[in-house]
Amino acid sequence: MPVNDIIQHAMDNNPLKLKTAFDDEMTGRIRTALNTKYNDMTAEAPQVSDIETAMNSEPDHTRNESVEEVVTESAED
Repeated sequence: MPVNDIIQHAMDNNPLKLKTAFDDEMTGRIRTALNTKYNDMTAEAPQVSDIETAMNSEPDHTRNESVEEVVTESAED
């Protein structure tokens, strides 16, 4: 019903109550949108254990080895 309050205060030419009703409605909508976005992002995020497993299973490309050595080592695993 807040949208109806906004309209009613606009028709009554009451700018202070119009601003308050508008601010309340926008705050509610923004909070809902942010909560939805947060829930969507956290639902899709991988678990920490999955990330640690992936990090430990991938070859370490920070070593000073040639590409052939890293590829050969990966093929042997």
